[in-house]
Amino acid sequence: MLTIQCTKKLQDTLKVPMTDLTDLNNEPLYSWHAHLFLYKRKKCVLVMNNVSRYNFLLYGLKASDFKQLDQIVMEEMKRNMVAEGIDELTVHKYMKDCQSVTYTKTSERSIISQINEMISVVKYWMELREHEGKEINIDEFNRKLNRFVMLRLPKSYSGETMKDELQHL
Repeated sequence: MLTIQCTKKLQDTLKVPMTDLTDLNNEPLYSWHAHLFLYKRKKCVLVMNNVSRYNFLLYGLKASDFKQLDQIVMEEMKRNMVAEGIDELTVHKYMKDCQSVTYTKTSERSIISQINEMISVVKYWMELREHEGKEINIDEFNRKLNRFVMLRLPKSYSGETMKDELQHL
């Protein structure tokens, strides 16, 4: 089961019941935090894994997208992991265990602070691209986000840490 821990802002937008986190017995690798933010009137969600801090950005979401956010998150998670160079068989095995999705409230302030840091980085990159007259490339940003140093991780980079964690499946 996949657990998406939503910030208050995302909870208000989703309008779905939140499961009590204490009722869940979920594997930490299958828990993700998600935060909604705006960039120039476009709704974006940054999703970050609780264990590896592997993260990706969902950009330009519409109201209808929030009705199927669980499906969008799983599709983008799979697509980003494969693009990151994680073996497709390993990704398939991980995704097989994510068939059901549960929404809960956030549980770790340190993850929220790292999400906010990544959002600041993304906004900076977007503004830089726009200033240079280039198109915003979310796939490029997602690759770069997971090569951002996070000192508390064993490998320092969330992409490498996620690859290592998935090898233990």
